[in-house]
Amino acid sequence: MKLRLFDKLKIKNILKISCIWLIYASVLTQSVTVYADVDRMAEWESRKSLPVESNEVTDWPEGPAIGAGSAILMEMNTKTVLYAKNIHQQMYPASITKIMTSLLAYENCNLNDMVTFSYDAVHDVPVDGANMGMDTDEALTLEQALYGVLVKSANETASAVGEHVAASLGKDATAAGFAEVMNAKADEIGCLNTHFANANGLFDENHYTTAYDMALIACEFFKHSLLCQMSSTTTYHIEPTPYQPDDFWISSKNQLLKGREHEYEYLLGSKTGYLDSSRQTLVSAAEKNGMKLVCVVFQEESPYQFEDTIALFNYGFENFQKVIVEDYETKYSLNNFDLFETESDLFGSSGSLMKLDENAYVVIPNTADFSNLESSLLYEAADDSDTIATIQYSMNGVAVGTCDISYHVATPNTFHFYQTSPENEEVISTPASSNVVFVNIKKIFIGIGIVALALMLVFSFISFINSYNFSPKRREIKQRRQKRNREARQASRIARKNAALHRKHMRRRRTDYKRRRRNRPIHKR
Repeated sequence: MKLRLFDKLKIKNILKISCIWLIYASVLTQSVTVYADVDRMAEWESRKSLPVESNEVTDWPEGPAIGAGSAILMEMNTKTVLYAKNIHQQMYPASITKIMTSLLAYENCNLNDMVTFSYDAVHDVPVDGANMGMDTDEALTLEQALYGVLVKSANETASAVGEHVAASLGKDATAAGFAEVMNAKADEIGCLNTHFANANGLFDENHYTTAYDMALIACEFFKHSLLCQMSSTTTYHIEPTPYQPDDFWISSKNQLLKGREHEYEYLLGSKTGYLDSSRQTLVSAAEKNGMKLVCVVFQEESPYQFEDTIALFNYGFENFQKVIVEDYETKYSLNNFDLFETESDLFGSSGSLMKLDENAYVVIPNTADFSNLESSLLYEAADDSDTIATIQYSMNGVAVGTCDISYHVATPNTFHFYQTSPENEEVISTPASSNVVFVNIKKIFIGIGIVALALMLVFSFISFINSYNFSPKRREIKQRRQKRNREARQASRIARKNAALHRKHMRRRRTDYKRRRRNRPIHKR
């Protein structure tokens, strides 16, 4: 059917109007975007002026001013906080949540486990978010899945890994079941203001943490070399298997990695995160000259999260040093106390029975001196540990490290005895085990206590024997003596009772006499 001329003109007008509206909407959108960008940059500038708590510590190196809303730099072993900016403010972590997911999987499961993707894992995440395109009932090995979580930051893969870990620990294979495991681990690590609701970090009002807590989690995560390797991988190849048919590569967007724009040569590993409500988040670890640092950045704009991290790492490596406690500690030195010393006699070789941990160190500014640190002793050692106490060090209120004092068993010497005969001279080497007695202080004290108890029992028995009379005549004499003593004691009690009654009677008589005297009539003359 042919259109009339009027209808054709009408359609043309409609098309023109539609085009005009599309152009107008496009321009309006661009203007709104520009306006939003201006607001974001204004917020970024204002965050640079937020106070840095670590800069307020006396004699502490001044840290850089950064645009992150919250940031921390922590030494991995001592947990010394080198840089602090709003480190206890609750934040939404976004995808850096996945280092907790990966840590729990690594600690509780086998890398060859098959991780099957459930319907919920695939469909409960947004299709426009980071994903690997996995389908329901497909499966990857746990190792492949962890690369997917840490390299691609795939949300559906993190959910599947969480369900797998929860099921392996006897929990419900759900997001809630795995969140329970995550929160228990956070409490174990020492997190103060953290609550997880899912495995991937997608927005949830009940899914939050702080820079300090995330740094503690990162210290646990980056202790494992394989997790460092995975989180520093730029690309990873996943080949087809009977459990999933696709052959594909995944790639990281992390710009700190090797070959990227902000490559950092001392990097151990790193994980990015982004949500509109979180802005850019980043957690990283680096090592230089034997010092390992962890950096967490929250609420930053791209690419400044990478620049902030590099600036904080450089600040830490350039301004702080590791100091071995054993080399400088004199206040708690045990070598000067004879109580803790042995000579080359029954106890074997000479040496202290207690020692400082030779690997313990503190992290202090380059300008600081070990002698200026404050220290205190903590007596809370585990029952199955040789640790007697722990020395806690601080500098102007900032904890900088600890050192354990423990029992020490000296290395025994081997003694040689010579036996000479007229015909030959033979050297007899006696094994160290036959000449050296290893001393366990705890067992010595227990043994002394047992011997003392045994002696008390022996003396008590001897006293009993001495006090008991086996002769019938002596028993009779003793019985008569005991009877006389009882009768004397009874007579004494009766006498005391009678005396008390007499005193009571006399008091009553005096009272009656005084009363009669008061009541007697007075006769006037």
